Amino acid sequence: MKRRTVWMPSGTSATYDENFIFAFPEGTVFTKSFGFADDLRSAQPHVTWIETRVIWKTGGLWYAVSYTWDAAQTTATVAPGGEVVPISWIDTAGQSVSTNYLVPSAPQCAQCHDQEMLVTPIGPTARNLNRDFAYPSGTQNQLTSWTQSGLLTGAPSPDVAPKLPVAFDPATGSLNDRARAYLEVNCAHCHSPGGEARTTGLYLSTKITDPYVYGVCKKPIAAGPGAGGHIYDIVPGDPDASIIPFRMDSNEPAIAMPQIGRSVVDVPGLQLVRDWISSLPGSCP
Repeated sequence: MKRRTVWMPSGTSATYDENFIFAFPEGTVFTKSFGFADDLRSAQPHVTWIETRVIWKTGGLWYAVSYTWDAAQTTATVAPGGEVVPISWIDTAGQSVSTNYLVPSAPQCAQCHDQEMLVTPIGPTARNLNRDFAYPSGTQNQLTSWTQSGLLTGAPSPDVAPKLPVAFDPATGSLNDRARAYLEVNCAHCHSPGGEARTTGLYLSTKITDPYVYGVCKKPIAAGPGAGGHIYDIVPGDPDASIIPFRMDSNEPAIAMPQIGRSVVDVPGLQLVRDWISSLPGSCP
């Protein structure tokens, strides 16, 4: 479970941008808290909060650090070196699942939030925020809510703003669009011209229209064991021969993608990407 907040100094607002992160004022603070539910079969499970990540803007630059919550869930302590927290829960099938949760260190925060060698927020873009959210006062489009509350200036009507489909809701887009959206949200902050994985040449934003650039019949630059003996990132019609789902399906440190931020396989996400690759026409040499 994740819970996000944004705060800006009184009298300030973010400036809308159609394609990139909004321009946020000095003093902006974002938080994202991570917790786990004890029993996924329950309609109202007990949630234990593990960490809260904080990213803030001062002196024109962004900084990031994590705080870890105590057992009483009342105090969070800064953890610049990160931490490993053992957790366990009951999944939807009634099975007990255990893993180690990684609270990222400050350098690991930068690994995902790095753009052009500078820390930056990832999520607050038009195509991510252009969707409804259940606020305490009622459900409303987030771009509209931010505009009406004074947090955002310059935003157009939501019906003309860019929008990503919901990855697991077929009513919001085609299989192609939903799989591409999943890869953008989970991978494109690194796999972009300015991100941590910029040297790979594999860019996974939905704005990329060249199939080769988003992996179709593209050989990796230096995947090592991460390639699993496969030749191409994506082989049309053959997910078993494709590197991307191979890496998504592993928890081995030298293979797993993303490299940080998970310790279990996202089974629905993996299946979505496999289904998408299976649907792609053509073949590789």
